[in-house]
This record gives sequence, structure tokens and C-alpha cells, in this order.
Amino acid sequence: MEHSCMADGMKVGAAVLGVPVKPTIKQVNADGTVEKTLTRSKLWEVQTPQCIKPELLKEGFENVRAKNIEVTDDVSIIEAMGLPVLITQGSYTNIKVTTPEDMSVAQRFLKDLRAE
Repeated sequence: MEHSCMADGMKVGAAVLGVPVKPTIKQVNADGTVEKTLTRSKLWEVQTPQCIKPELLKEGFENVRAKNIEVTDDVSIIEAMGLPVLITQGSYTNIKVTTPEDMSVAQRFLKDLRAE
């Protein structure tokens, strides 16, 4: 998985692991009303690692700083440059652990792995 992401990053300059989203995603207005349902087949949840050629990332940081562009992750920096980012198929077990609930899920995945 990570090796494929690195190979994809070397091929085009930037790549990120990801998985297709499962839930329905709604775009919501400031007042909390649903504006529209996003097309699930076009949405991916990105994961780590994000693989970017170092010189490209450096150029990207300079670009977003100079133009005061807000980005949410490293590949967003590359997107802001108008350059391609490949999505490499990840795994639903490659989760981001940020809350106590996430830790419970991660522990379960590890327990299942050890049982195999």
C-alpha cells in the first residue's frame, strides 16, 4: 500500500492513500439547511501517507505562503498549484486516531490482526 503510494508520487509528483467514502455526504448552508447531496462515487477519504516529491512540496509551501492560501493537508498544497495528485487505494483499517472512540476502533483492528 505505502509502496504503491510512493511509486504513484514519483510518477506524477504527489499521491495520497485513500478509500471511497461509504456514507452519504451532504453540503450544508450556513443556516444548517441541506444545499445538496454530493456524488458519493466522486468522494474519497484521504489517509496517510501523503507522498510528495520534496522539491515540489517546498515550491508548494512557498506558493501558498505567498498567496495566503488556506490548505488542510500536504496534497492540498499541490492541488493549489494546479498540479495532479493521484489517489492510491488505501485500507479502511488505516484510520486516523484522534479521539478515544478512534482508539477503541484501532485496538479492535490490532486485536483482529494478531488473531490472523
